Amino acid sequence: MLAKFLFSSDDFEKSLRRRRLFAFGMLAVGITGLVCFLLLVNGNETIPEFIQGFYMGAATGITLGAVILLVRATYLLGHPEALKKARIKETDEREKQIVNESFRLAGVVTFFTVAAALFVVLPFSFAAFYALLGVMVLYSVAFLLADVILSRRL
Repeated sequence: MLAKFLFSSDDFEKSLRRRRLFAFGMLAVGITGLVCFLLLVNGNETIPEFIQGFYMGAATGITLGAVILLVRATYLLGHPEALKKARIKETDEREKQIVNESFRLAGVVTFFTVAAALFVVLPFSFAAFYALLGVMVLYSVAFLLADVILSRRL
């Protein structure tokens, strides 16, 4: 869904080619994570198990997501009938509204969840507190910048 949101344009085939390039980039990140897991992290007794699990889980998830995106984009580019159906569905105004509202709602939930988490983590870890505070600041700045840019464009 993120690739659809980031790489949608009036030219649907061009959008699919961009998504395919994005998938290759994600695949490179995922494979890098898997290689790091296998060569650096796996079996290293000085690294806690939860970190090893993170490497394995995140790298596998990113790799699988990239493969799915790559296969779908390549399939659609090679099959005109499927491309036509996907274009109609994705350019539908209702579908666009659903995606926009989903991102808006996800942002609101994320912001308030992080705000609540600040109260929970502060007594235990200043590093976690500052990381979460940084996420809130980044979200707020990104929101304000997007608002300014979109208000000028639209």
